Amino acid sequence: MTDQTIPDGATPAPGAAAPRLPQVRRLARSARPVWETAFRDPVVASHLQLRGLNLIERHAARFGLVTLGMLLVSILFTDVWRHGELLPLGEGDRLAFLPTALLPATLVTLLIAWTLILWGALTASPLMRLAASLTFLLANIWLIAPAAVDIGDHRALDWGPNAVRVGYYLVPGVVALSGAVARLPRIRRWLLPVFRVAVLGGLSMFFLGQLWMHLAFVDEGFPGAVQELVDGAILGTANILNPLVYVAAVLVVDFSLDVTEGVAVAARDASRRLVRWLLVALLVVKVWVEVVRHLDDWTTYLHDRPWAALHTVTMLVVLAVTVRLVARFRMTRAFDTVKERLLYGSAVVLSLILIGHVVASSLGVFAITELHKDEIPGFLNGYPVNGLLTWGQPILGALAVIFGLWLLRTGTEDGRTRLPVARELGSGLVVLGVWLVPEFVLNAAERNPGFSFPLADIVITLAVAALLAVRWRRTETSDALTLTAITVFAWLALSRGDWIALVGGLFGLPAILVVVFGIVYSVAGDSGFTRVSSKRMPQGSRVLIFVGYLVLSVTTLHWVEVTHAENFSGPFSYLGFYYLGIPWAAWLLGRRLIDLDDRIDEIEAEEDAYEAAVAATGPPTSGEPATVPEP
Repeated sequence: MTDQTIPDGATPAPGAAAPRLPQVRRLARSARPVWETAFRDPVVASHLQLRGLNLIERHAARFGLVTLGMLLVSILFTDVWRHGELLPLGEGDRLAFLPTALLPATLVTLLIAWTLILWGALTASPLMRLAASLTFLLANIWLIAPAAVDIGDHRALDWGPNAVRVGYYLVPGVVALSGAVARLPRIRRWLLPVFRVAVLGGLSMFFLGQLWMHLAFVDEGFPGAVQELVDGAILGTANILNPLVYVAAVLVVDFSLDVTEGVAVAARDASRRLVRWLLVALLVVKVWVEVVRHLDDWTTYLHDRPWAALHTVTMLVVLAVTVRLVARFRMTRAFDTVKERLLYGSAVVLSLILIGHVVASSLGVFAITELHKDEIPGFLNGYPVNGLLTWGQPILGALAVIFGLWLLRTGTEDGRTRLPVARELGSGLVVLGVWLVPEFVLNAAERNPGFSFPLADIVITLAVAALLAVRWRRTETSDALTLTAITVFAWLALSRGDWIALVGGLFGLPAILVVVFGIVYSVAGDSGFTRVSSKRMPQGSRVLIFVGYLVLSVTTLHWVEVTHAENFSGPFSYLGFYYLGIPWAAWLLGRRLIDLDDRIDEIEAEEDAYEAAVAATGPPTSGEPATVPEP
């Protein structure tokens, strides 16, 4: 029997089943704002943009994205790699096991990653081309000394080392040479395909030459050294992965805000009484789940770590006051652009000291292998990574506060926004800096008592409950929605993505799903900078370099996860949440949730305008490039 739709005003026959279709429609209608705000709108507004690229760039980027997707899926199912033969890798405490198929796959993905990065650099400014050349030299110096042993009649063992060395110097040489003709458009246009082919050829010689020798060793039943070189190269440069892990951690907070806004929009039409009592129910459930059920654990925690609890509450108050002073102004159109720049910029700056350590180590290896030094030069061997982490990080935090205050002053005139980008960026930098300076100072003094994410969530929940109790009669629907959004956002954001891992666990997925989700979300909903173009960085360069960096970083993460050599993603994901995620959540709270009623009005107005435009002219068609001048 098939379901039938009952006409309006008709009464179903006694004993007949209630119609299901209207219920489904009501459910879909109520869930629609969550879908639109959390998924559709971010993807439409800020997804990785390929429109506007030429044919070669577009297909190269697509190939890179497919490679990235395969790597991310593989990270979620690393045990599949370990079903076959395993080769020992390293020794002692660093002993790991390498699946035989992982080395060829890694060399191929490294080839793809560097092809995208260097092809992107070929159309960027001469300075960017030089930077890309030097980056390639330093990042791959660990692979320049392949050992070839005369154990059989294999051309790979005779020619392989020379092919690798030629490729290593050919690639940066071609990229640097292309900068010499950058200001000659006619010549540049004809030579660009030649440069691309030369770069691809040099990279193939470098990476596939390694694979060629490895297969020769395997054919002779000899372990060889290629896998050890690749392992050393990945572990030696693994800190290039840090910015991506930081971004992935913070984007979970960003996604939590989008979900929260969707929930608030879905409840906008509810009555004042209903919204207030729903908030009460939410607070009761949350207190029961997080406090009452674990009361003994909380009693023990407060008794054993009172200074950690005091530090948690104090820093929350500091953040609240800072946000109230610098981030409580009407959101401008520059917010989305500034949000992306602040996200990626802060992740890179926070990683600079460790990336500098990679540069120093690579220069040391270059001095020994290529300059034939007996030992690493002292100025490289003595890179003060611990000292820079101890004292450099507080200085970076203080500079963020100073520069942010200057931007706020520059972007404001008579209490009004004069330069939206400056004011938005300044507010974010101040909030980040005010959080980071005391944290880094306490670390430098070895006096950091610790911070409790669950306690922070409970403090916010109790603050909301107290405010609701005091203002119960004066709490309007918009106020109740804002308090509900703050409660939900704190629960989602301060769980550090555990709710995503919990959902994934239902399908047997590992905890690294949180990092994978953040990376996917960065491509799908936080890559709006790929839509713009400038003289130094055309859109094609932005897209290819960005996708290439993602493939390169995820290749590193994939190797580490499959071999179980190190656990990089866990600690750095925690640091991303701690140092960037908490102030990021506070800044977003002040910019988007405090004035949630106005924000919902804007969302509904944009939706109405979009639907009216579609009704009048039909859905938008593709074909026009999305490249616009950089603001």
